Amino acid sequence: MKKLGTLFLFLICISDVRAQEPPAVPVEVTEVEEQTVQKPVTLVGTVEPARRSVVASEIAGIVENYTIQEGDFVKKGDLITELRTDVIKIKLREAQNAKQEANARYQLAKQNLDRFKMLEQKGVASKQQLDDALSERDAWLAKRSQLEEQTMKQEYDLEVSKIVAPFNGFISRELTEVGQWVSEGGAIVEMVDLDNVEIMVDVPEQYISQMKVGDTATVNIDSIPDLIIEGKITSIVPQADKSARTFPVRIVVSNTEHVIKSGMLARVSFLVGEPSLVKLVPKDAIFEQNKINFVYVVNNGSAQPVQVDKGISYNDLIEVNGPIETGQLVVIRGNERLRPGQPVNVMNQDGLKEKE
Repeated sequence: MKKLGTLFLFLICISDVRAQEPPAVPVEVTEVEEQTVQKPVTLVGTVEPARRSVVASEIAGIVENYTIQEGDFVKKGDLITELRTDVIKIKLREAQNAKQEANARYQLAKQNLDRFKMLEQKGVASKQQLDDALSERDAWLAKRSQLEEQTMKQEYDLEVSKIVAPFNGFISRELTEVGQWVSEGGAIVEMVDLDNVEIMVDVPEQYISQMKVGDTATVNIDSIPDLIIEGKITSIVPQADKSARTFPVRIVVSNTEHVIKSGMLARVSFLVGEPSLVKLVPKDAIFEQNKINFVYVVNNGSAQPVQVDKGISYNDLIEVNGPIETGQLVVIRGNERLRPGQPVNVMNQDGLKEKE
């Protein structure tokens, strides 16, 4: 009887332990790959905006209103500055009134010319009178055209007295202020477009023959350590620096979120080094905790974190260095829910349990 009671207590304990085990988490896995790839050559450059422009005034005038300040983001067509328009409006009214008078005088001269034509045909008016009437009509026609152009000029000046952003971008510098006189072509602000940024790096001549326009490069920003992005070579200057024997190469990077700022230090990696054997995993396999990188390795139905160091990116894969082996299974989906030693159910892409 005593043995039965002990067995009963043992079974209860086992049941309690199993009840306390964490549930199995469905995950997707892939194997650690090994490939022969070209090791990168990393060069340093400085981030520059893809487009930089000094916005100028088309007319002279006094700055009456400044609607922006340095650092502001503006969209194409947004108002930046307004110039005082009192003189322009006066000149516009004068031109409009003069044009109206010239048009009336032209109509009268035209009627007079028609009358003198009839009189000249009847022999009442002389040829000189007809010529004078023709000259009067042509003079007022020319005057009317001149005043029309003056009116259009004043209307245009009134329109461009409101200086607007020529493209989407940031105000990097204010170059005038309220109350200041700006001449025709005078600078108002400097703008930079950061939707795309450029990085110019000097490439040693032993690598330049392995590069061409359109090739990709991996870009790291020192001040944004978690950011690894892909750029493209857009130009290779064929003239080397004679003292350093390097060629300027320009790389363009998409920056629609504007996290990369002009002037940041960038490290650009080109795949032009000697080939070597590396271990690769998908980027989704890596997670960070306390600024340390890990992957979850699946062994005997459970997941264990393994610390790794990240290397260079190769398309959707990334090089890893650490105590993992080629062919080991690493978690690429579901790793955000895992705990060390937690049981897992390995699932395929269709969400079905992986066949043994």
